[in-house]
Amino acid sequence: MKKDKFRLILIAILTFTLLVGIALYGFIAISEKEVKLGSLISILIPLLLVIFMTFFIRRRYRDIKQGMPLEDEMSRKVMTQAAAKSFYVSLYWLLCISFFEGFFADKLFGLEQLDASQTVGGGIAGMAVAFFIFWIYYNRKGKLI
Repeated sequence: MKKDKFRLILIAILTFTLLVGIALYGFIAISEKEVKLGSLISILIPLLLVIFMTFFIRRRYRDIKQGMPLEDEMSRKVMTQAAAKSFYVSLYWLLCISFFEGFFADKLFGLEQLDASQTVGGGIAGMAVAFFIFWIYYNRKGKLI
């Protein structure tokens, strides 16, 4: 029980740290007047993750208060299936990034070519979004393999 509370507190601290990072990045982008579609996407995707994590933390906190474990058989199955599907989708997402890198660089960032950190960041953000979409789907589906 105490171990579950400690894990939940760590998740909350990491979520808050991400929120502070988003706020700082947004402040810097606005102050330097470099607000383009690419920088907005860099703010919106992590912001969506913070919103999702807020609901997750509230739900898990309520479960812990009622004496339920942080992780049970159903949640492990949901995580496993969501991870498997998001891995599969992520492979296609990374192929898409590699094929259309020039399009993304020109249309989103106004650059000739993306650097490595932008490409890797886009890949990781896409993977995270895919995982959370599949997690929500399998969590609501109820009947799992």
